[in-house]
Amino acid sequence: MKMILEGEVLKNYWNIFRLKIQLRSLIGEKDQGFQNLGKKVFQLFRDKELEREDLKEDVQEILSIEDEIEHVREELFREMGQPPRKQCQSCGKYIDSHARYCSYCGNIQERSKPE
Repeated sequence: MKMILEGEVLKNYWNIFRLKIQLRSLIGEKDQGFQNLGKKVFQLFRDKELEREDLKEDVQEILSIEDEIEHVREELFREMGQPPRKQCQSCGKYIDSHARYCSYCGNIQERSKPE
C-alpha cells in the first residue's frame, strides 16, 4: 500500500515538473514571437510602410501561444491541488471561479446556480 502511495506522489511531482517545463518553453516561444513582431513593426515604421497583413500571422501565433499557456497553467493548478477556475463566457480566459467580472475583458459573469 505504501509503495502505491509513493508511486502516486512521484507521478504527481513528475506531472508538475513536466508542466512547469512546458510552461517555461511556451513563455519562451511567446517572447520570441514578440521579438520577431517587434523587429517587423520597427522596420515598417522605419521604412514608413505599415502593412497590417504582414503582422497578422505573427499576432495570431502569439495569441495561440497565450491560449496554450493558459491551458497548461490550468492543468498545473489542478496538479498542485489548487481550486478549479472557470473560463470567461466572453473571451475564454481562465478566471477565479467566484469572479463576477472577467479581469481580462470586463464581461459580467453569470452566477453559478446553487445545487
